Amino acid sequence: MKNRSGLAGYGFRQARTRTLIQLGGLMEKAGLFETLGIIPGSDLQKDPQMQEIALGLLGAFIGMKSELQKKEVSLELWKLKAQSFLNEER
Repeated sequence: MKNRSGLAGYGFRQARTRTLIQLGGLMEKAGLFETLGIIPGSDLQKDPQMQEIALGLLGAFIGMKSELQKKEVSLELWKLKAQSFLNEER
């Protein structure tokens, strides 16, 4: 059985895992680990302090989703901010 990505079973899990790792890399690149006090290797589910951070992040992601769905923000604006950030880094 295939899913939305057109991959079945194990291939889907590998692709999904790669995407999740890349999303974590973007969060780190944006400085969220340092800003929020996330220590690489921390368990965001079992460590009570990390649970609070994880809940805050989930709330932020839900807010982003809502803003995008209501067209209150533009992905294009965020892309421009990201490009500016990357240019400043260089």
